[in-house]
Amino acid sequence: MQLILFLIFGVVLFPGFAFADSIQPVQYADIAEIMMKKYQINVDNTDFTIFYRFSTVGEGESSDEDHIAQITSIDVNQDRKSLVISLDNVNQEDIMSVRFSQELVFGEGKRLTLLIDGKEKGYESSSQNNKSTMIFVLPKDTTQVEIVGTRVIPEFPSGVLALIVVSSGVILAQKLRKKSSRIPAFALKAEPDRYPMG
Repeated sequence: MQLILFLIFGVVLFPGFAFADSIQPVQYADIAEIMMKKYQINVDNTDFTIFYRFSTVGEGESSDEDHIAQITSIDVNQDRKSLVISLDNVNQEDIMSVRFSQELVFGEGKRLTLLIDGKEKGYESSSQNNKSTMIFVLPKDTTQVEIVGTRVIPEFPSGVLALIVVSSGVILAQKLRKKSSRIPAFALKAEPDRYPMG
């Protein structure tokens, strides 16, 4: 009886305490990512998960998931600094949501450019936990979405490039110095008759 009273008293006064060998932190998944489909992409041996969802355009705020529209491929175009998403079966006007790591595509000043079948379009966006989310309208029969940033993976930071240039210069200077030290001393002396002073 005393044990039961002690336990009840302990729970009422100290509800924040846990009695366990160890407490594991729980990582809560983002609710939006739970509701979205996933597409895996590998760029330079690094895996990225791109989350996406197609929704039908409904009345007011109602919409249903479009299960027919699909992504056929996602590629990184390093020349254009963009993420290219190829689509199929967009049989009606849809709303597309896409979430990706900012390591994959990044827009300076949080600004990305959205091209739908080559035409620039508007979008809504947000950034959270190093991920960008874009929401936009897809016209019927859309086949390609391109998200253009100012940087894509893999890209050398300018500091790394400067370090490579400086290191190469130092190595080149050392090699030239070693070569000049191998020239015999008599070859470096000027002949007085050859170069008259005066």
